[in-house]
Amino acid sequence: TSPILAKVPYATLFEYNHVLKKVFEAQPSKVALRCELPGMPEMQFTYGQLQRDVVAMAGAMVRRKEAVAQARGETSLGWLQPSKPAHVRSVFAQGERTPSCDYIKDTGFYTTSVLCGPGYTYVVSLLASWSLNQLVTPMSVSQRYKDELMYVLEHSGSRSIVGDTKLLKEKLPAEYEELYVRAEAGIDKIPRRAPREPRLHNDSDVTSNTFLVDTVYDAALLVRDITAKRDIKGTATLQAEWLPPAESACSPMLSAEDVVKRLDDEKAAAKARELDRQAEIAQQEHLRRNRAPTEAMGGADPAGNDGDGESLFCFDSAHLDELNRVYQRWYAMPSARPTKYDDCLMLYTSGTTAKPKGVVHTHASVANMVKVLQDAWQWRDTDSILHVLPWHHVHGLVNILLCALASNARCVVTTFDDAARVAHRLEQGDITLFMAVPTVYVKLSDAVQRKFSPIEKTGFRKACMESVRLMVCGSAPLPVPTLNQFCELSGHTLLERYGMTEIGMALSQPLHPIADRHPGTVGSPLPTVKTYVHQPETAEAMEQASAKEAEYDEVGSLGIASESLFDRYWNSATATKKEVRTNGAGMRFFDTGDTVGVRLPAGKSAVYTILGRSSVDIIKSRGYKLSALEIEATLLARNDLFYEMAVVGAADAVQGESVVAVVAMQPEAARARGITFGEGAAWHETAAVTEELKKVALQLLAPYKCPSRYIVVPEIPRNATGKVNKKDLKKALNLA
Repeated sequence: TSPILAKVPYATLFEYNHVLKKVFEAQPSKVALRCELPGMPEMQFTYGQLQRDVVAMAGAMVRRKEAVAQARGETSLGWLQPSKPAHVRSVFAQGERTPSCDYIKDTGFYTTSVLCGPGYTYVVSLLASWSLNQLVTPMSVSQRYKDELMYVLEHSGSRSIVGDTKLLKEKLPAEYEELYVRAEAGIDKIPRRAPREPRLHNDSDVTSNTFLVDTVYDAALLVRDITAKRDIKGTATLQAEWLPPAESACSPMLSAEDVVKRLDDEKAAAKARELDRQAEIAQQEHLRRNRAPTEAMGGADPAGNDGDGESLFCFDSAHLDELNRVYQRWYAMPSARPTKYDDCLMLYTSGTTAKPKGVVHTHASVANMVKVLQDAWQWRDTDSILHVLPWHHVHGLVNILLCALASNARCVVTTFDDAARVAHRLEQGDITLFMAVPTVYVKLSDAVQRKFSPIEKTGFRKACMESVRLMVCGSAPLPVPTLNQFCELSGHTLLERYGMTEIGMALSQPLHPIADRHPGTVGSPLPTVKTYVHQPETAEAMEQASAKEAEYDEVGSLGIASESLFDRYWNSATATKKEVRTNGAGMRFFDTGDTVGVRLPAGKSAVYTILGRSSVDIIKSRGYKLSALEIEATLLARNDLFYEMAVVGAADAVQGESVVAVVAMQPEAARARGITFGEGAAWHETAAVTEELKKVALQLLAPYKCPSRYIVVPEIPRNATGKVNKKDLKKALNLA
């Protein structure tokens, strides 16, 4: 093998995964992740550390999977995901090929569940699994085992769990103990269990308390063990290779032969240095060819590196035995490498309107989700984003973490446990991006308004205006009063966008000009996105939409076609096909289940407003089709009275549905009306308060839109992404 070609960038093995490839092309000394978690020491990790630890973790996973396969008499590397045949397509892709949900048997043999809190262990676990082309399923760390976690493990058929020490101990029952791998020494120790064949998750033979899981990787301890051994080995290698050899430079020259030998040694060393230099040039050329557009534009590196003095992370093709067996195979047989259409990520829906479903995305759809946002929001390698959201949903995982990694930016990780603390963190001047849900902005505004002194308020606004270039809000509707209040405090007009687990981000207000971010709207279709607004299916429903049609140029259910669309619902062909809609030209769309109003301004892009989930946010009352979100946003303008609100429809024999407002009042407003919540008092409803609030509503809304009941609660229950499960809320208040 030519010495120049001996060093091969790891990135060349990961062409199928956009994020992974970009991580392995990053400058090694650049900071990738900074962890500022309350109660823990602050730590930061470079892209170089991340690259090394991903490869090390992947090596441990390969050894373990091969050991399990051998113990069961299975084929070596048979646990790898097979690529889809050319005749198989995503259910929502165009063309006449076979839908994937009709072809693929979702047994879970290449599925890995990740159970990690926000931080470095999560990132290593995710990328190491992707580097082996595993389908990764992030699990919610806020759920109990007997609730969502057990459901995910059974439903996904996961064979492996990768997690961090604290959460694994806290969440998993004792039955999993024999499956743990905490150090290299335990990788080859396989529990004595009868071999089992892959089977569907709902097969009656699955009776084990650990379902189909055969390994639990304690990634935090395992990476620490591997790193310690690598450091020892690296020190030994350094001493052996770089200290002057005794028989050469340090030994006396006593004869002509010694002189000749010394000259030969120096020539050989010079030749080796030249070959290394040429290899370095080749690597840098690869880096320049594959550098992100933002890098090519000359963005400065906050770590102080000019980008040309650092090499890509490489392996030596002359020593392939140092690679794990998967990487060896992919290097030797390029045709065996994964494709971008292989399964990549399975996220579970939030379950606010139905039982959670496993949404399967391919490497291609994840890449498109990330690339679209990198372009639309102009991500740069100089960006630094403060991450306060959960990591098992699209918003926190794709929009923040994966976009940061793919842009070689810095992600600062913390928790939203104290709004004032997070507000002060934004003041420090090193954060350029912030993304959150409406609840976060409500609490930030409240903290700044109530807890900051006038000087601190001025400092907060100044820091946000000077350092933070973009603040984004999504995952739930943003009331206009919240938007206005936060703008007053921070100087930022929040950019609103619309997306779902199944589609990634589909609609977004513009980055520029800010004046085109119209309050109450979610903007226009992002690149690669096509929309299909189809009319209600019945004549009665069309009549009920007439009031809305007067306000918008178009009203209907929203369908989306995009390269970001998911491949299928896991192990559910029926549920997948149920969401397909076809327009007059025969083009397939995913039915979002959301009703939208569309304005078509002359000479500009269409602007969309989300009127609500067709199933829970569209209330059919007295012949009208009302938007619960519009009613909420309008009433929340009285922020002297209302802190937050959820409007729902309750069955009514005369009206069809009556409009009910479930409200959390501002503390001062509640006290002034004698409303308190002690033990056993879950909600409060009186005729006096209802009559007062009805009069308030009549000043803001048309009479047919006004709620007929007001139920006061301490707070509106929300899930991890700030969404309200209105079905559960109605049941809890006996409104269902």
